[in-house]
Amino acid sequence: MSNKGFTLIDVLVGTALILIVFLGIFGAYQLALKTISQSKARITATAIVNQRMEIIKNLPYKKIGNNPKLADGPEGEIFQTEIISQNYIEYTITTEIRYVADCFDGPQSGECPTAPLIDDCVKDYKRVKITVAWSRPFQGQLSMTTDISPNSLNQELEECTGAAAGVLAVSVFDALGQAIVSPLIEILDPSDETVLTTYQPVSGEHNFVFSPDAYKVKITNPGAGSSYSSTMTYQAGDVYDGKIIAEPAKSHPLVYESRLTEIGFSIDKLSSATIKTQGTAGQGYPIIGNVSFDMQGFKIVGNDGGGDPIYKYFQTHISNAQGEITVPDIEWDSYNFYIDSPSYELIGVELPLGTDIPQPIDVLPNTTQEINLILKAENTLLIKVQDINTTDPIFGASARLFNLGLAYDEAHPTNEQGQTFFIPLEVATYDIEIQIDGYETHSGTIFVSGDTTYETNSDADIFLTPLPE
Repeated sequence: MSNKGFTLIDVLVGTALILIVFLGIFGAYQLALKTISQSKARITATAIVNQRMEIIKNLPYKKIGNNPKLADGPEGEIFQTEIISQNYIEYTITTEIRYVADCFDGPQSGECPTAPLIDDCVKDYKRVKITVAWSRPFQGQLSMTTDISPNSLNQELEECTGAAAGVLAVSVFDALGQAIVSPLIEILDPSDETVLTTYQPVSGEHNFVFSPDAYKVKITNPGAGSSYSSTMTYQAGDVYDGKIIAEPAKSHPLVYESRLTEIGFSIDKLSSATIKTQGTAGQGYPIIGNVSFDMQGFKIVGNDGGGDPIYKYFQTHISNAQGEITVPDIEWDSYNFYIDSPSYELIGVELPLGTDIPQPIDVLPNTTQEINLILKAENTLLIKVQDINTTDPIFGASARLFNLGLAYDEAHPTNEQGQTFFIPLEVATYDIEIQIDGYETHSGTIFVSGDTTYETNSDADIFLTPLPE
């Protein structure tokens, strides 16, 4: 007789094997269910994130921010946390919006060594991070980050000022169009000339943020090694050189909300001009002293009420007894010269002597220009004085010309060529008296009509005789 059957150990081992097989199958089934559920939840979360991103991107830039805002972020209309239900799953949406400071536009740092030294607004753009989390049927989350930039510099700067504003972009350059290094830009209130702000940009240009209004701009360069010209804007009613400006050539710029207003200015190193008043070439370019003349630049600041230009430079000058005057600190410009006198006529400008050039005369930056005004009068007298023994010209002799009937009595010294020039004169007979220490006094008369030279001999010269020692 045979006793065959399962022992308890056999049963336990078999049961364990069956459990292992079925647990593996159940685990695989459970993993498949989790994977499918997570995939569905992630697809839904991705759709939620994309939808929220599109909503945020289509908001006005100033409304992109958290409510309540983060410590380093903007205030706006986006809640930090929201809970929504999709496909029987609850999703927690967390939105974080923060400002980002990009050193590309300043301030200068090791990361951006060529950037501007400072940045008026470090809120360059906004970084949005959206996180969607869920806990059932299985826990998970998904995040997406994007940067949103302002459409214009105005939008960026409004984030810093907290008010509607516009940008006034000021650039300063020289006569060749090259940027001026560190000019002084002053922004003033046009009503009372109060200085609102100043800046000296190394690049020669700067963007100012202002509320919508008109602003006066003044440009100088006080830190330059050489003196520079200056310029500014004007408004109707301003007084320049005693004249009322009706139409400014460069008006105060207007700043508009959310718009960029650009304005440029040109300044450069100042120059000087040495101006000489002389007679004609046929007379040997004799010196004509104490001549009054007008000097007028080409640049204007505007027009007056009659439509006539108001010139930036218009001055009356008088040459000295030696027939010259140095006019310092003049701006590079083109200049015209006028003689407002019935006694003289300006017949030309020579630069240098012997080379006639048409007006206006160009004066370049950082130069010293010599300008010769050639004058003519209806009646003149040229006197030449020489030593009778050596025929050398006598310098510093006093030549007196007088006519008591005409109430005319003037004395001029002779120059290094022994010459002196009387201009203008009337047609008449004049007495002449010439004297200098060490020589006999010379007296005579001369009838002056047209361009006349005093003649006492065939050489048309006056010879003085030295006194005996």
